[in-house]
Amino acid sequence: MFSGISKVSVIVNNSQLDRKKELIMKHTGSCLCRQYSFETELDPMLIIQCNCTKCRKLSGSYQIGCLYSVEEIHEKGDTSSYEFEGGSGFINTVHFCIHCHVRCKTHPAAEIMEGMVGIPLGIFDTAKNLSPKAEIWTSEKLPFLKTDDCVSESFEDS
Repeated sequence: MFSGISKVSVIVNNSQLDRKKELIMKHTGSCLCRQYSFETELDPMLIIQCNCTKCRKLSGSYQIGCLYSVEEIHEKGDTSSYEFEGGSGFINTVHFCIHCHVRCKTHPAAEIMEGMVGIPLGIFDTAKNLSPKAEIWTSEKLPFLKTDDCVSESFEDS
C-alpha cells in the first residue's frame, strides 16, 4: 500500500488524468498505420489548398494543408524526409511515415514561413470538420476542379 492510497485508486486517478488529457486535445490524427500521430489543442491558423504541380505529384492530387506553429503540434513516431524546391524557389521539406509512406507534414521554406508546419487535412481525425479558406497556384489547378463555397481567397501563385 502507498500510505493509505490503494493501487486501484492510483490506476483510476492515472486513467482519469489520461482521459482529461484526451478531452483537452482539440485535434488528433495519424498516418494510415498509426506509427506517426499528432495532437494539438488549437484549430489551424490557416487551412489552404495548394494546386501546384509539385504538391499534386507529392500527394497524388491537390494538397490541403493546415498551418500551425511547430510548438503547437505534439508528435509521436518517425518520419523520413524529402526536400524539394517550391514555387518560391526556396526549399520545402516534406515528411512521410517510415512504414506506410503517408505524407505526415511539410515544413515550408524558412525564408517564407519560418517555424511553421503544414499538416495534411487528410490525416486529421476531425477532417470532416475542417475546410480550406484559401487556395494558391490556381494557375496550375486541374481544370475539372471547382472552387468550393468554403474558399474565400484564390491566388494564381503563392
